[in-house]
Amino acid sequence: MLINFVSNIPRNLRSGGFSAMNFAAFFAVNKKHTVRYVGPIDPPPIMRQRVMSRALRLAGRPGDFFFFSQRRLETIAEAVREQCSPEADLDFFHGFTPWIATRPIRPYMTYSDCTFRDYIEVFHKSEAFRAVDVARIEQAEAAWLRHAEMIVFTSEWAAERARHVYGLERSQLAVAGIFGDFEPPARDTYKGGKQFAFISTNFLSKGGPVVLKAFRKVRERDPAASLMVVGDRGDLNLSEPGVAYAGFLRKEHPAEYARLREIFSSSRAIVNATKSDTAPVLLVEAGYFGCPAISTRRFAIPEIVNDRETGILIDDPLDSNAVADAMLWMLEAGEDYRQMRQAAWNKTRQAHAKSLFARRLLAYVDAVRKSLGVSAP
Repeated sequence: MLINFVSNIPRNLRSGGFSAMNFAAFFAVNKKHTVRYVGPIDPPPIMRQRVMSRALRLAGRPGDFFFFSQRRLETIAEAVREQCSPEADLDFFHGFTPWIATRPIRPYMTYSDCTFRDYIEVFHKSEAFRAVDVARIEQAEAAWLRHAEMIVFTSEWAAERARHVYGLERSQLAVAGIFGDFEPPARDTYKGGKQFAFISTNFLSKGGPVVLKAFRKVRERDPAASLMVVGDRGDLNLSEPGVAYAGFLRKEHPAEYARLREIFSSSRAIVNATKSDTAPVLLVEAGYFGCPAISTRRFAIPEIVNDRETGILIDDPLDSNAVADAMLWMLEAGEDYRQMRQAAWNKTRQAHAKSLFARRLLAYVDAVRKSLGVSAP
């Protein structure tokens, strides 16, 4: 089957969660089908609309979501029409919202981690945007999704929310699962150190200040504890006692990839007190190394972390006392901690392997192929 794989991300980019999804999805589909990579299709926002929206927000009034203005969406749709192969049997869209102005002449399926509704609620302050403009995008997205042959999500959490909010048919929805973009090691090489790790692209929204406050409390009881910060460091004081900063580590660069693997393998736990997330693959990747997670009981995180079995989940991501208590448990639990490492190691391999994701996604593509009456490759 010939497939147009439509994306707004460079094909070989892997460092972020969404780009890793894109890379893995293309690689999986390309193993069995003839795939034309269409992208990255990512035109810049209309500058005038961007300036006007920001001016309104600076004046204390809600602005428009200029990144998905109707003009930009139509520009994207035109690029999709021009670049897709007309001989293809199926269009496969990575992501939802950028493509909602397209009117594919072929059957299409789509894959993402959440809807625009969830994106606004989780990553933005909805009151910053005009309600009528947000509704414009949501209504267009819901209509576009209803015409898809299949809608694939990373998590049950996101699929169920889409069904409820957009009124989608459950028969349209599928879940490919959450995976990490790392080759799992052959054994757990952790040697008993007291290093915790905080890894993020947004220090504030992923709970950096909360984690730092909790870490200071932990150090009062155990001065040997340390914290490794990777990625965005926000306003982190680099002279903070016990804290080290590794910078941004990109998987595309062998030395940085190796350094990230070393941090996972030597950390007592990943601390991820996030308030803005959907399904953080970071927690899966840490589990590949036997490293348990401290995170929140929100979003799709309980699908990744079994509370008190493969990690510890807290109710409130702003509760630094709860985060500190979880970190201290990791330091002091002894045999229970060792069992948690083994459980994290096992679960990520059994439930969140990249190979399992690839098999599921290919099975969904094959189901669409059969429904269209297209012969097998």
